Amino acid sequence: MLMKSSAVYLLATVCSILVTPAQAVQRAFVASYGSDSNVTSNCPVNLPCRWFRTAVTVVDPDGEVVALDTAPYGTVTLTQSISLTAAPGVYAGMSVFPGATGVTIATPGVNVVLRGLTINSQGGDTGILMTDGAKLSIENCVISNFSISGSPVNQHGVLVQTAATVRMVNTLVRDSDIGIEIQTGATADISGSKFLGNSTAGIFVNNSIAGTTTTAAVSDTIVIGSGIGIYALADTNTAAAKIEMIRSIVSNTNIGIAVESAVGAASVSVRKSMVTGSSTHGLSQLFNGTMISYGNNTLSNNTLNVAGTLTTAAPL
Repeated sequence: MLMKSSAVYLLATVCSILVTPAQAVQRAFVASYGSDSNVTSNCPVNLPCRWFRTAVTVVDPDGEVVALDTAPYGTVTLTQSISLTAAPGVYAGMSVFPGATGVTIATPGVNVVLRGLTINSQGGDTGILMTDGAKLSIENCVISNFSISGSPVNQHGVLVQTAATVRMVNTLVRDSDIGIEIQTGATADISGSKFLGNSTAGIFVNNSIAGTTTTAAVSDTIVIGSGIGIYALADTNTAAAKIEMIRSIVSNTNIGIAVESAVGAASVSVRKSMVTGSSTHGLSQLFNGTMISYGNNTLSNNTLNVAGTLTTAAPL
């Protein structure tokens, strides 16, 4: 009797395995030759799906979607912790059309990694938009052309509107209204990156939320050809906006680096950096903002090197 019961139990178990639908996986793949019908097989490397938006539905939290070959892969909304990455040498593109965003992140607690993507506006509003979430890492990406002629509002390469931790490494953001804007108590670390021709601002740290601090550390980065190259603004009482900059270059802007706070507290500290070729001011301190130079910077070929009050400090 015991042997018979065991056999029945084993048969039932096998049958249940056979009819169980495909479960989420750690890694899924997309390719130019892929098909979204492969979602039923979880988009494996030998049966890839076609679009990011399909492949992200089959991976476990903290999994990844890999682009196998050069192709456009479409815009996507990410609702769990995940990585989107291009295989080495692959152009993984997103075209962002009017009214759309390239990558949207709006889920509490998620950690997102974007690696090797090219996000290009075709009239779209934002390359990467994060309105909720915990962490965002942007690595080896190119984000371009988020600037709509005649629009009453700015378009953004990257816009972060939540108190997330943001890391940008070896990324190019060009020809947008604002390269990257961080708000609402976010903390950003921007290193080894380039911001080229962003008409309003290259890097903008903006805080209007009372009792919070929005910060950015900028290192080994180049900002060229913006209205304001690097800008810290706090415009609400008890709100703070802070930028720490080291080993970086701001060149050929209208204003190189600006700090502004009529209320609140905004500050910019500059170390071992160069500001050159500004058509109005190299360094601009407005209202109660604090501009600190650690005495090892270079200001050259600016119409006016410093406007406002510059606080100097000994190099550390």
